[in-house]
Amino acid sequence: MVLQRVDQPYWAVRVADLGIGTAHDGPTPTTESLSAVLRTALTAETRARATAVAGTIRTGGATVAATPLFDAVSRERPPVSA
Repeated sequence: MVLQRVDQPYWAVRVADLGIGTAHDGPTPTTESLSAVLRTALTAETRARATAVAGTIRTGGATVAATPLFDAVSRERPPVSA
């Protein structure tokens, strides 16, 4: 029995939409369905698209997301005196 988590279908579709891979169709993989997915994922076109998309990914996303939160918290609390 194969279990798919709630976010797996979402991310599979995103990967397919970006052209950097493919989404498996259906809940239970078969030899044929996995072969089809691998054929698509291993093409030169998919590799080139994945390389292009990789160049657009920013690092430090957690820092970018956390900075406004830390700023908001520090505005709400008075400074601690030593």
